[in-house]
Amino acid sequence: MERSGAGGVLRSLTVAVLFLVILLLVVFSARAYQYAVDVQDKNDELRAVLSYVVTAVNADRASRVSVEERDGMRVLVIRDVEADTEQRIFFDEGAVREDYGLAGSVSDRKGASEIGSAKRFEIIMIKEDLIRIDTDLGSSYVHIH
Repeated sequence: MERSGAGGVLRSLTVAVLFLVILLLVVFSARAYQYAVDVQDKNDELRAVLSYVVTAVNADRASRVSVEERDGMRVLVIRDVEADTEQRIFFDEGAVREDYGLAGSVSDRKGASEIGSAKRFEIIMIKEDLIRIDTDLGSSYVHIH
């Protein structure tokens, strides 16, 4: 009788261990899936930000595009010469932002619209007609027409 009692305990212990292994497998799989989804969402958002910037640069061929240092930050300035206004795109506090104003006016950092978030977003004028944008995903080049 002791033998069947020990066998029952062993079977119960085996079932409990298998149940625990399956439970841990489900939990770890769910976390891995959530992490993969989060990474994909972040990449999609950053690609959307890059697309927005490229579209802004190429939207109006009559505009003047430059990269300037303003208020201690690098700003992509898209100037509408006819209207004497400018669209300014910059990176501030983990977000890519934009604002609009009269040409040469100070950017409204607090009132600027958020385009998207990023860990890194740097705009560099490579030459007169070429901008490089460095982000979490790597570098992208934008040809100014």
